[in-house]
Amino acid sequence: MKLFNISGVFIALSVLLFSCKKQQTDDELDAQTCANMQNLKITATTPVKIGQPIQINVPEVGGYRIYTWHGPNNFGSQYPENAVTTYAELKHEGWYYVSVSNSACNVKIDSVYIDVQLTQGTPPCTIASNKTIYSNLFDDSYASVKKTIDGSTSLFVLDAYSPANMKVFFHPFWRNKEPEDGIYTTVNTPTFDQTDYNYNKVFLTTTKSSIYWSSQSNQTVYISHVAGKLQVRFCSLMMSGYNGTSYTTSASGNLLEN
Repeated sequence: MKLFNISGVFIALSVLLFSCKKQQTDDELDAQTCANMQNLKITATTPVKIGQPIQINVPEVGGYRIYTWHGPNNFGSQYPENAVTTYAELKHEGWYYVSVSNSACNVKIDSVYIDVQLTQGTPPCTIASNKTIYSNLFDDSYASVKKTIDGSTSLFVLDAYSPANMKVFFHPFWRNKEPEDGIYTTVNTPTFDQTDYNYNKVFLTTTKSSIYWSSQSNQTVYISHVAGKLQVRFCSLMMSGYNGTSYTTSASGNLLEN
């Protein structure tokens, strides 16, 4: 009796069925890609707090396609899925755009705004309103605390004075805006860094004993509002002074607009 080769028959049938299945043409593939493109939407992590990751993605549309991304802080990519950053900073805030192109159909463009929120916090010291306490200098009180634009730098300033004086300069970003609540860090010059787009920065200065004092860098300042009034608080803030000899002092204060 002649035996059939079962495996051979199975393979032959598989080849026959596969050969009978209709293959998509290039035009059909392009049509599917174009349809996918028109339904494309960005998904992103927003809002996000400083220090958290930012992911920004669109679906894979298939076929021949070109992705082009651009956004804040010189962001650019040609991939559908992107980790913008592992640690968000304010310089990553803003509009992100993607365009997807295929020669067979119109370009698809979508955008999303990534909102990077300031970290919130409470100062570890309690100081009475409109007072500054120093580690090795006499303390100060202020009768007037006002918001203004500084005449020499054109920066937004919280100006505390009479009889003492202290000025808090804000990053140029805030020149025409009310500062948001959150944790800011200090710089050591009122010119700031013009290429640093992390705008949660402040500069503090005072004149005491005929010495000009200025904040040292990378210290914490707490910005908030009380009944709509701007408040600046800080604890053990190191300040430097110079009159031919270098000095340092530690300042804790609470400046509240009145």
